[in-house]
Amino acid sequence: MHPSARSFKCTCTREFTQESAYTKHQRSCTKGKKRLFSALSKAKDLLGSVKRPKLDANGGRQVAHVSMESLSTQLHRPLPPPLPSDLVNARPNDDSSLAQRRTRRTGVRMPLRYRQLEDVLPQPPPSIPSRAAPLPEFTPSSNPTHAPSLHSTPFRTARNVFGLIRQFFSSVPPTHDPEEAATLEDISSIPTVSPADLDSVAEPQGPFHPYPNQSSFKLGNWYWNGGVKSQQSFKDLLDIVGSPDFDPGDVQHTPWDKINSRLGASVDDEGGDEWEDEDVGWRKTPVVIQVPFSRTTAQPDVRPYVAADLYHRPLVSVIREKLANVHDDEHFHYEPYELRWQPPHLPQEVNIQGELYTSPAFMQAHRELQSSPGEAGCDLPRVVAALMFWSDATQLTTFGNAKLWPVYMYFGNESKYRRCRPSCHLGNHVAYFHKLPDSFKDFAGTYTEGKGIGRECTTHCQRELFQAQWRILLDDEFLEAYKHGIVILCCDGIVRRFYPRVFTYSADYPEKVLVATIRQLGGCPCSRCLTPMNMLHYLGTSGDRQQRTSLARSDSSRSRLVATARDFIYTNNLGVDSAAVESILKSDSWVPNNNAFSDSLGPFGFNIFIALVVDLLHEVELGVWRMLLIHLLRILTTLNKDLIHEVDRRYRQVPPFGPATIRRFSSNTSELSNMAARNFEDLLQCSIPVFDGLFPDAQNDIVISLLFTMAHWHGLAKLRMHSDLTLKILDDITTDLGERFRLFKDTVCASYQTHELDREVDARSRRQEREAAKRAENGKGKEKGKEKEKASGRDAPRPRQPRRKKSFNIQTYKFHALGDYVASIRLFGTTDSYSTEPGELEHRTPKGRYQRTDKRAFVHQLTRIERREARLRRIKQRQSQQGSHIEANAIASDPQLHHHIGLSEKTYDELGQYLRDHAGDPAARDFLPRLKEHILNRLEPETTESPAETLPCSDILFKRHRLYHHNLARFNYTTYDVRRAQDVINPRTQHCNIMLLKNRNDDGHGGEYCFAKVIGIHHVNVVRLTNVYESRRIEFLFVRWYETVQDHAWDTCTLGRVHFRPLADQNAFGFVDPGVVLRACHIIPAFSRHQRNPGECGISPLAGDKHDWLEYYVNSFVDRDTLMRFHYGLGVGHVYSHEEKACPTTQMTARTEIEPSDSGETLRNSTYSRVSANDNDDDDDDDDDDDEQDDDDDDGGYVGAEELNFFDQGLDASTESLTQALDEMFTSNHTFDYEN
Repeated sequence: MHPSARSFKCTCTREFTQESAYTKHQRSCTKGKKRLFSALSKAKDLLGSVKRPKLDANGGRQVAHVSMESLSTQLHRPLPPPLPSDLVNARPNDDSSLAQRRTRRTGVRMPLRYRQLEDVLPQPPPSIPSRAAPLPEFTPSSNPTHAPSLHSTPFRTARNVFGLIRQFFSSVPPTHDPEEAATLEDISSIPTVSPADLDSVAEPQGPFHPYPNQSSFKLGNWYWNGGVKSQQSFKDLLDIVGSPDFDPGDVQHTPWDKINSRLGASVDDEGGDEWEDEDVGWRKTPVVIQVPFSRTTAQPDVRPYVAADLYHRPLVSVIREKLANVHDDEHFHYEPYELRWQPPHLPQEVNIQGELYTSPAFMQAHRELQSSPGEAGCDLPRVVAALMFWSDATQLTTFGNAKLWPVYMYFGNESKYRRCRPSCHLGNHVAYFHKLPDSFKDFAGTYTEGKGIGRECTTHCQRELFQAQWRILLDDEFLEAYKHGIVILCCDGIVRRFYPRVFTYSADYPEKVLVATIRQLGGCPCSRCLTPMNMLHYLGTSGDRQQRTSLARSDSSRSRLVATARDFIYTNNLGVDSAAVESILKSDSWVPNNNAFSDSLGPFGFNIFIALVVDLLHEVELGVWRMLLIHLLRILTTLNKDLIHEVDRRYRQVPPFGPATIRRFSSNTSELSNMAARNFEDLLQCSIPVFDGLFPDAQNDIVISLLFTMAHWHGLAKLRMHSDLTLKILDDITTDLGERFRLFKDTVCASYQTHELDREVDARSRRQEREAAKRAENGKGKEKGKEKEKASGRDAPRPRQPRRKKSFNIQTYKFHALGDYVASIRLFGTTDSYSTEPGELEHRTPKGRYQRTDKRAFVHQLTRIERREARLRRIKQRQSQQGSHIEANAIASDPQLHHHIGLSEKTYDELGQYLRDHAGDPAARDFLPRLKEHILNRLEPETTESPAETLPCSDILFKRHRLYHHNLARFNYTTYDVRRAQDVINPRTQHCNIMLLKNRNDDGHGGEYCFAKVIGIHHVNVVRLTNVYESRRIEFLFVRWYETVQDHAWDTCTLGRVHFRPLADQNAFGFVDPGVVLRACHIIPAFSRHQRNPGECGISPLAGDKHDWLEYYVNSFVDRDTLMRFHYGLGVGHVYSHEEKACPTTQMTARTEIEPSDSGETLRNSTYSRVSANDNDDDDDDDDDDDEQDDDDDDGGYVGAEELNFFDQGLDASTESLTQALDEMFTSNHTFDYEN
């Protein structure tokens, strides 16, 4: 480049010499768009967050004063080109705000829904300020960030609208901020289909290598990365072959086998060196263990045995590949931070636990690294690469014995919300472990005269094999990197030194004992402490809490004992289970195996026992809860066998909720057949209405309180975002849960002699038959010939074996593990970050790949398929992508909207005909007058002299006199963990119940919410007599109100109960503005209180009252967001509950929001909800395919949360549009809603 040539540099680090090329690139640069969108969003937020409250003399509302100087200070960045000086410098003497100085209409009632229900869109944690100067160019000695002083003030971001603050370890902001690139779609769980955003450019030569052309690459990528072949996969294939760029001649002579071989090659394979610069691939290493033959065998000695060939990927190679991935780099956190929360109703900041990179464990590792001496002559920034391991054996097929034991590695520097998505491909397969092969028996028999070495010694060799495989993974290269780091040029052009650190190891209990080198279900079965078996049931007591700390497992004591025991075994030829060895190890449940983690990483301060985190899936859902459920069924069987059928009947009548939150229960729930952990979770969340009233009165209260506490504990333990306040509640609930379990065992269980269920007897019989068959096959069964003869000649089924007595046992490891959850969350973040559930989900990947193997040497084939898919994804990322075909409805899935009701006007009724069809129906009584009154309360008055309250109902008309019907209403809401989610309401199904904020004095109860059943979703086009040329679309819900019978109360362990108002009550029905709906709710019949109309004879077809029950339960445990709504004031994303009077430690109350009026309508919910009418009666859109957005009102006066779209241009705008957006923001005639 000529020295005088001008250079244009984009935020994605690309440089251009021509301005036209730079401008063209900006239109498609994803990283630049996201950075601009983040800046615009921050400016938008600051308009509401840096306000100086000032009371409006007319309406009593708050307005804001926002100066350009304060805006610049808050953003910590240079301002865009200046606005007109007369606007910026205007300062009236009365110090009035910008809103007061702007010309605006008077007498306009602000929409009340935005004051009562602030639908605040979620946003990522506060972004760091952008730097004024560009990053320095890369040089080998560049040092963009220096190690901070240990006593410097930590850098803190501004507080966002949710009260969240980020505090870093360093005193200067980090050079790389992944939160800056996050968009609303990234933090939304609403299903959408969006174009692929890849901002890398195709390489000039061989962009599709090893494919010869684009057509063959597309077909190859479709085959390997297309997933299971389905209808959607077939459509993808049609898109490929139907594309104008596809040429059949290009694929006719493509050497597919050769290309597949090259794609799957590793460095150790022939031709694998071409991928060496990008990844090493897989290696095959023989695993050798030392087998001890004791002095009781024919040839006592220690002999080596090659157990298997381990296929593995070097961990350092996986780290390098991850950091070279441009697509993942923008989401990779190089520096941890503390997340603090300070809402208006809390007196001080509280810590928030969620991600691993915000956890104390990560902060401590980062702090120790920054304070440690650096490498000699190196001043590069030092970064912690957080490693999280999962391992679990899995069955690859439903039938057969093909098994795989994969080890997955995730990076804790990435968000858990991305790690749990299989489509992000963040689970790195690093090894496929082996168990002892069948040939090991032949090897052992060679030196024992065919007798074998016994079960204990075989188990010992299996442990040795497991630890030997981990030693191969923790090789010298990894240990060197662990100590001295890895120097890597990152995607942002900065060289950093990365230090891998192992944080968590997620596994079920059988694998935990292998990792921890302890006995399975020994005298001290816990992998984290030495609590003896007879003390495991004291969960939550002060003594139990002290023992977990004082008796914590330590490698220092273990290593000495194990060294002595191994000397006995390997030098003195004593047996593994000899008395000398047992006397040393048995008391603490140790085993005579060296621990690979302790030996390799112990010198660096790593503690494997702390890294073995809790496992909610196996310990709770498939553990403690399953154990409790089975024993409740045993008790009911003892009381009356018919009660089991009643349990099945009640579970069948529990309505489903959400797309997959509560699934419809099977016909025979009590059989517990073919149930996964998610099914047991559903059973727990709906257990209270099902089991209520099935036990005697004295015992019923104990059982229901236990179920309530169990469901409450489960919901809190599974939260995705915890604060210090919710952790304190979880800690207290843990104590309460232990007490209630012990009370249940001592009172209820002691009253019955329970026996096995039918399913348990059948399972035991099948197990015994398999064991007998196995013994017969090995020639060890007695009277082998007679057994075979009986088995072949028996035609009649074997009689059922007698039932054995079964008692309720809480002296188990899984029950004891419940006490470690609070400590684990405080150290590593919430449990969903390291649950075994992501590992179980990742098992789908090798199961799918197994179908493409020849089913023989499939492990090696799986490694090659894994490399093919990974390299194809990398090639695809190097191509400039066109937008993918979007089939999902853009408006229905738009997370910015509060709700969406279809624009279709296909289905309608003439109002007169509608009223005649439902004449005599109590729900249709005074339908039209009440509807007009509801609409009048929502309409904007045209003049100050004619407020809406005084307008007669005759002043409004319905266009064409039609009432339009809709099948679905979609409600978007911000969850407690600041994400966006969606509920779908369908009045024709059981997904028809909603919750709203209410007046706490509405019905004499102190609850925060009221509930309603939606019996119709409608809209009308309203015309005023004063302006018959303009119509307005008014959407509303026709509802049947529930009335509170019993409030939800945490202290008394009672769920809230409601019932329908009598049909004759004038408040039984009403209309609700969709804008005031919080979300859907789960209403379950109170089965113990029976149906209102047993004969199923109803009065109101509109209300569907023939299936009414006398009372209903409001299920506050249906999901985590609902749980936190009943912990009023503790949900970070529930801004409406952040009131100064809200007390998070007591039963809290809220301000007046919504209440049914005397006319059956929702009071104080008048909402400005008008759009230009759609005059086309033959609209082609329907409820399930609404791809048009409501037209904006043209006459100005008010801009609500859904209509404010100034900053939504950030995704499609260039950098220069920032100035235009800000200019438009400060000069527009729109009236801002300053209260929100």
